[in-house]
Amino acid sequence: AYNLNWKTLQPIKEKIEKALGIPFFIDNDANVAALGERWMGAGDNQPDVVFMTLGTGVGGGIVAEGKLLHGVAGAAGELGHITVDFDQPIACTCGKKGCLETVASATGIVNLTRRYADEYEGDAALKRLIDNGEEV
Repeated sequence: AYNLNWKTLQPIKEKIEKALGIPFFIDNDANVAALGERWMGAGDNQPDVVFMTLGTGVGGGIVAEGKLLHGVAGAAGELGHITVDFDQPIACTCGKKGCLETVASATGIVNLTRRYADEYEGDAALKRLIDNGEEV
């Protein structure tokens, strides 16, 4: 969970199952959203659905033949880590540079704004906040 700054596995599932005494399922938010969209949303219960989330990060979930794809390393659907900008100097939360998340997420847009603010000569409220080092 890069955006939660967890660097090690957390035994959340086991702790909840032990505390409640019932089976508990846990997954990535975008994966669960893809299932929800398939079952109750625009996916119209079709067997194949691709879902993209935009927020602090960029995520996605893929349902193929009615099954949620996780991939070998659990990264299937992680659309935010597709390389889109080979010259991007800002590192992604995953440690790589050039990921879609570095330019399309809310965090990425703020970072890009800070990067290009010096080149902007106009007078805008956002530029003043950045120039003053205030929270954006």
